[in-house]
Amino acid sequence: MLSKVGRITLIAGMWLATAMLGDAPARAAQTAPVPPALEIEVLDPNVDPRGNPAVIVEPAGHGRSIVKIPPVVLVHRYYYTGDRSFQGPMLPGGPSIVVAFHPRTGQQCYIPVQMLPGAPRVHYTGHKIEYDYGRHGICISFGLFGEPKITYRNSVPVSRRAKNLVTGTAGGFGKLAEKSGLSELAKRGAEGAKSVAVNTRNGVHDLGQQLLAPAVGLLNATPLGSVFQSDPAEQARRARDAEIRRAARQAANAGISLPTVR
Repeated sequence: MLSKVGRITLIAGMWLATAMLGDAPARAAQTAPVPPALEIEVLDPNVDPRGNPAVIVEPAGHGRSIVKIPPVVLVHRYYYTGDRSFQGPMLPGGPSIVVAFHPRTGQQCYIPVQMLPGAPRVHYTGHKIEYDYGRHGICISFGLFGEPKITYRNSVPVSRRAKNLVTGTAGGFGKLAEKSGLSELAKRGAEGAKSVAVNTRNGVHDLGQQLLAPAVGLLNATPLGSVFQSDPAEQARRARDAEIRRAARQAANAGISLPTVR
């Protein structure tokens, strides 16, 4: 018989397993790759021999004419099925109709856009489609309700500008340092600082030796000087002289004259 805690643990485990199995197909669908060539279908039946948008001139009566530019149709097949970025196809530019499903309402939208010619980088998010041409760009934003909003950009975004500034500054500083010899100067500066430190240390040691020399000489002149002498020959010489002086004193006390070596 399971306890109350055991029953709760078993139920929670079964619920978690069921949730994970139930979400597996959805996760697989979200991560399924889409070839960039299939993302956008370009429908432009009215083009000139060079592939540019066709210009149609129609008479309007009374000697007047009407100029028409048939729009290019851009069909976004898989918007919106996840955030992603891909290289878009070559677009003729000019008046265009963007066809995409509204990511919030699911309604199919026909959005008139004045498109730029070229192959933009296309970015998908849950609320916008962006055509990135570098300095210029076109963004279609989808709100909760109402018509999609179109924004035309004529400058590099602030976030990308800041990123380029950081990257360019780092690269420019590296090139400047290489050209101006700053790295070599820093290396020489480090070596010079090391040399100054070594010379300063040696100078302090020599100065200490010079300052201690009089005191050492004075100490050696006293009876304690023999204690600080580490030369065995000097110690033997001092011991011999001390023995000779002691013997001379004993002989003098006894009235005996000892010959000395001159």
